[in-house]
Amino acid sequence: MNLKFTLPLLFATISINALAEGAYVLGEVTRSSLSLDQSKFNSDLTAVGATGLSSSDSGSGTQWRLQLGYKFSSNFALETGYIDLGTANYRASFAGGAATATEKAGGIDLAALGMLPLTETLSVFGKVGAVAAIVKTNLSSSAPAMASIGDSSTKIRPLLGVGATYSLQKNVDLRVDYDHVSGLGKSGQGGAMSDNMVSVGVAYNF
Repeated sequence: MNLKFTLPLLFATISINALAEGAYVLGEVTRSSLSLDQSKFNSDLTAVGATGLSSSDSGSGTQWRLQLGYKFSSNFALETGYIDLGTANYRASFAGGAATATEKAGGIDLAALGMLPLTETLSVFGKVGAVAAIVKTNLSSSAPAMASIGDSSTKIRPLLGVGATYSLQKNVDLRVDYDHVSGLGKSGQGGAMSDNMVSVGVAYNF
């Protein structure tokens, strides 16, 4: 290959990789869709005598996440931080009473990102990692002698995600993430939940 073309290409590749390396901080607003184990709360209530039970659950909410990362190249980065995973709510009515429950989760995550630059300003990525989540479960009932749960547990669960980054300025990127975490909580205390999160935020590259 002609050096006239080889040298400029080499220098351009070195320059792009050099610009890609370095630390960054990421702040995002997250919309979570949590799904708890409704049948487990139902069985907790029926086990202590609730009859004519009718229940529902909901788990949508807006939270936040804060990450600190390091780009080793234009194709690989590691990041860690805190994710508020949100709160799932449960409501039930039965003969002679009613019950409510919540499962709230949040924790520290660590993830590796494999990135693919599509243009000079746009990249897509896949993410794999884990989150050490604290899950707080509470169940209370208005009827005497009904079930009640107050529990806090920590569980390390896999985190999988995809996303995209768009460069707004030299040091500022717009970022969108989709993440999934399952198996949050303890099966014996309110059951486990799954979380699907869509996040939008800004990264500052140092």
